[in-house]
This record gives sequence, C-alpha cells and structure tokens, in this order.
Amino acid sequence: MKTTEILKMNKEGWENSAERFYGRSALPEYGPFSLSEDQLNLFGPITGKKVLDIGCGSGHSLQYMGNEGAQELWGLDLSTKQIEAAEEVLRSQKSKVTLFESPMEENPGLPLEYFDVVYSIYALG
Repeated sequence: MKTTEILKMNKEGWENSAERFYGRSALPEYGPFSLSEDQLNLFGPITGKKVLDIGCGSGHSLQYMGNEGAQELWGLDLSTKQIEAAEEVLRSQKSKVTLFESPMEENPGLPLEYFDVVYSIYALG
C-alpha cells in the first residue's frame, strides 16, 4: 500500500472517531495508570518556551502548556475535526497559537531549529 493511501485511510479514520478522543489523552496525564507530568516533571519549566505538539488532537495538551506559561503553542494534526476542536479549545490562550492540518510525515511550514520543546502524546508509535 502506498504512503498516500495509508495517510488517506488514517485521516478518514480520525475524521470518523475524533470526538471520542477530545481531551482524553492530554497533559498533564500520560495515560491510564501512569504518573502525571506534575509527578515526573519531564518538561521542566515551560514559561517563555516555544512548544510543538505532533498529533495535537483537540489541543488539550497545548492548553496545558499555555497554562504553564509557554510563549508559543504550535500544533500539527492530520484531522480537520481535531484542528477545529483545538482552535476552539485554544481560543482564549494568551500564548501565540499556530495550528497546521497536515500529516506528521510532511512539513507544512514548520520552522526548523525553532522549538524549545517538541513532544507527542500517543501520535507517534
């Protein structure tokens, strides 16, 4: 199967199931039966940082980062519905928000060597 076919199938699947995942796998939680970011402190201080969430979904992890003081919130997701949800969730953030609807296998215009923190919660795997 070609990569374009796989991406199309993946996107269609997320468009059909996006709502079921809104906010379910978001920071500060790392998943069921897992320690939280508050306990692990993997990111350290976020204040003033530029963060990129690969597979940002509904934007709830970016919302957490904004609430922790991130200067810029960047998100990338394959699903139109997820990006629309993220726009709504992040609407009241004081941080600058930039979202891209794109597969992670392609660069839709992300700057190189720009981000202080790049992470993914369940999108890579």
